[in-house]
Amino acid sequence: MELLARYELILTQALAELGPVTRPKSAEKAFEADAIAAPDLGDILYRLCIEHGVAYTPFRETVIKLISDPAPTARVSKSGQTRTKPFGDAMLADHALILLALEMMPPDLPF
Repeated sequence: MELLARYELILTQALAELGPVTRPKSAEKAFEADAIAAPDLGDILYRLCIEHGVAYTPFRETVIKLISDPAPTARVSKSGQTRTKPFGDAMLADHALILLALEMMPPDLPF
C-alpha cells in the first residue's frame, strides 16, 4: 500500500473511531468543539500509527504539511500513470480538527 494511502487510512479510521463531532455554525463555537475533541483524536492517531507500523513523527509532519499546504497534493494511482484525488479530500470538513490534534501531540523524542 502506498504510504499516503496508508496515512489516509489511519486518518479515516481515527475519525470513525472518534465519532462525529458536532460543530455549531458559529466559527468560534466550532473551534471550541474541535479543541475539545482534538486530544482524543491525537491519542487515537498515535495508537493507530503503532498498530499500522507507521512511524508517528513522519506521519505527523507529513499530514500537517499536506493538509495545511495551499496547493493540494494529489496521490498517484495504483498503476502509477495518473493522479487521483488530493490527499485527505474526503475528510475536508475535519482538516482543522486533524491539524489541531496533530499540533497538540508532540513528535516522538529521538533516542
